[in-house]
Order: sequence, then structure tokens, then C-alpha cells
Amino acid sequence: MAKTKIVSRDINLLPLEYREKEKFNILRILITTFIIVLIAASGYLYFFLESEILTRENEVKNLQTQLAIVEKGIEEVKNLEKDREELARRVNVIENLIKNQSSLTHVLGDFSTTALPEVWLNDLSVSANQTFNFTANTFNNYLIARYMNTLKDFERFDAIELQYIHKESTEIPEQNKKIDTVKFQLSGIFIPFSKNF
Repeated sequence: MAKTKIVSRDINLLPLEYREKEKFNILRILITTFIIVLIAASGYLYFFLESEILTRENEVKNLQTQLAIVEKGIEEVKNLEKDREELARRVNVIENLIKNQSSLTHVLGDFSTTALPEVWLNDLSVSANQTFNFTANTFNNYLIARYMNTLKDFERFDAIELQYIHKESTEIPEQNKKIDTVKFQLSGIFIPFSKNF
């Protein structure tokens, strides 16, 4: 007789809700825990980085605001430098005008000191290098020579030269007559005062 082997299989015919729950596998628990920790860490890292980005963006905005203020200050300083240079230029022009006016006043004063009653000046020009040139009228050549010697003897004039001379008639309307005069031009160098402080 042959022996029949009885093979018993565990077949659970109970409905699902009554069946014994499957035992948890440790590897599955570790993987699940790791995924949860990874998701939580990713969320924390995301929010941390977002807050860092916002902080850095605010710092950049503050630095840009400060940079704009500094650039505005630099522009104002440049404008002040331009204004200062313009004012310095104006002061220099005014000082030169005062200096030249003073020089011209001295020249006119010295010419009036040396003027002869018989000589009258028509025009006078003084250049920046202190050379002068003028035309005048008088009655004869002797008065011209006398006037040139007077200028040469005065310590403020040098290198007196006669440029031209010619005779002309000058009308005197009050007396209704003409007189003969001599027109001449002289040039020379005016020696300014030396300022000793």
C-alpha cells in the first residue's frame, strides 16, 4: 500500500478583515523612516534656503539704496568741485582786473605828472607786457623833444621812442581860426611799482 503524504498548506479562508495582520519587516520600516526623514529634511532645507534668499535679497536692496546715496554724494562732490573751479577762475579774473586797473591808474597818474601844458594826449594804450603807445598833439618839434626828455627822466618810463610825426592844422571854433600843430606818436615801457610787503 502506498503511503499518501498529506501536504498541508496554510490556506486562510477567512475574510481579509479577520486575517492575522502581516508582521512588519524591519527593512521596510527603515526605508520608510529614511524617506520620511529625507522629505522632512528637504522641506526644512527648502524653507531655510528660501529665508536665506529673502535675507540676501533684502541685503542687496539695502546695499543698492546705499550705493545710490553714495553715487549721488559723489556727483554732488563733482559738482562742487566744478563750482569751486569756476569760482576760482572768476576770482582770478577779478584779481587780474583789479591788478590791471591799478596798473592803468598808475600809468595815467604818471602820464599826468609828466604832462606838459603845451602837449595834449589823444589816446593811450597799455599792453599786458607793460608797453605803452600814445598819440598826442603839440605846437612844435621842440616841445616834442622836451616831452620825450621829461618821460625819459621819470623813473617809471623807459625805452621812449618816437614812432611818427607830422604837421596838421587844428581849427579853434571859438576864435574861428586855424592853428598849425604837430601830431606825434610815442611808445615805450612802463615800469610798474614793485610791491614790498
